[in-house]
Amino acid sequence: MLQSIGDALEHFSRDPVAFMVPTLLYPLFLLITLGAFLGILFILFMVLTLVGIGGDIMLYALGGVGALLALAYMLLSAGYKGAMVAEYNNASDKGEVGLIHFMRYALANSGSLFVISIVKMAITGFIVMPFVLIYYFLLTGLWEGWTYIFGIIALFFVFIIEFLFAFSFTAYVVRKVSPITAMIISFNFIKEKNVKALLVYGFYGLAALSTLVPILNIITYLVFYPIAYTSLVLFFKQR
Repeated sequence: MLQSIGDALEHFSRDPVAFMVPTLLYPLFLLITLGAFLGILFILFMVLTLVGIGGDIMLYALGGVGALLALAYMLLSAGYKGAMVAEYNNASDKGEVGLIHFMRYALANSGSLFVISIVKMAITGFIVMPFVLIYYFLLTGLWEGWTYIFGIIALFFVFIIEFLFAFSFTAYVVRKVSPITAMIISFNFIKEKNVKALLVYGFYGLAALSTLVPILNIITYLVFYPIAYTSLVLFFKQR
């Protein structure tokens, strides 16, 4: 565990720009994509307004197009994250990194990586939703402590699911396997490494949470986050 963190720090110190670039490209393209899709919705709204279409028809049209754009955004988001992981892997191996390589990987693999994301979301919803429904329909307005209890339980299950999928993107990038195989590899890897994997993931979790700290979040995101995620990649590759 400590070796992977130390190796990640060493690789980052050797060429910090190679790690900072994908760290910046990931949120940048998320914002660009979001802005483009919102722009499409706005243009559609203006066109419908100009041709005199309103009411329910406009609502259905905007809702349908909005749902498709939301799906496309999730698809591309998975590709962007996978490209960031691939760039970290390449940077640690002194391989090719940069804007063109980032976008090429994201567009080519977004569909497969989306499968991993949607499966994780489905499992999270399936496990967490019963707690939300029980609280909403049976416990709302009763003892306020139920809010914290159910919130803690839900967050615990979310953490477990996130942990089980922690190495799925890495397995997909490093092993070049199918998304289903990548998830299975992640599950088996965590089963094999358990406590060590949890500690490395905990280090990554702390780095990710540190990006929420005002003022310091820019530094923590550009420095500690890529080091922490690269430590996940290197820990997996040590297997």
